[in-house]
Order: sequence, then structure tokens, then C-alpha cells
Amino acid sequence: MTSSGPLPAFELLRPSPWKMLALLAISAGLVWMAVAIGDRNPLFAWICGGFFGACALIALVALLPGANHLRLDADGIELRSLFRVTRWGWRDVVRFGPTRVGLHTLVGVDFADHVDTARRMRRLNRGLSGFDGALPDTFGHRAADLAAKLDRWRAAHA
Repeated sequence: MTSSGPLPAFELLRPSPWKMLALLAISAGLVWMAVAIGDRNPLFAWICGGFFGACALIALVALLPGANHLRLDADGIELRSLFRVTRWGWRDVVRFGPTRVGLHTLVGVDFADHVDTARRMRRLNRGLSGFDGALPDTFGHRAADLAAKLDRWRAAHA
């Protein structure tokens, strides 16, 4: 899936909305079930309804335009997740690669030694997945293809 032509000035990748639509539908169904059992077990209904209502709200926010993306440019990677932005320069990343996290295959990220943020969490992640961290989505690509694309950008701009 990698091409040999020159890279564009920037590339913007967006996640597929289907996962969030599924989360929204399932959460809404479970909130409805919590309301239905509310008269028989109010405490359980409030706890379940509150939790799945929060899940539905997160799914709704994630579906808003501009809430999530992966932007690649000459300076590095901008990861936007629920409107929160994280930015890594290309020199801050050592490698990308596919990794399994639970049932999902994601793109793992290894950071350079000079990056000091979240060292303990990075050690824990490395023990679980073999990488310092992982991207939250594959943005419409297979994990191996996205990792190759990211490595191509890193090699061109590092």
C-alpha cells in the first residue's frame, strides 16, 4: 500500500464512523433496558443507565466533525482524539509496527530515548504489546499498511 512517489505537504486520516455508531446503538439499547428495569431494581438501573449513557455521549462526541484524526506533515504526527491533541515530532519516534492489543491489531509506536513523558506507562505498554504506545485507531487502513506509511513519512522527514 506504500507508494514510491513524493509525499504530499500533509495527509489527514480520519477513522471510520462505524465503530462509534455501533457503540452508540449498543449503549442506547442498554440505557433503554436500564430504564425498563428501573422500577424493579432502581440502584442497578441508575448505575447501568449512567454508565451506558456516558458511553453513548462519548460516541456522540466522537462522531462530531473534527473530533478525531491523524495528521501527517513534515514536522511530525498530530493525533486528535475526542478533540484532545497530541503531537510527536518525527525525531521523537524510533519505529512503528503492527501489534495486538486485546482483540485488535493496532499500530504500535516506540519513542526515542530523549522523550521523557510517561516513562512508567511506556514500560507497562512495552510489556503488554512490545511497543511504548499505540495509536487508538487504524484510520481506515490495515495496521501493517498504516505502520509502513508512517515509517515512510518518518524516514522522509526525520
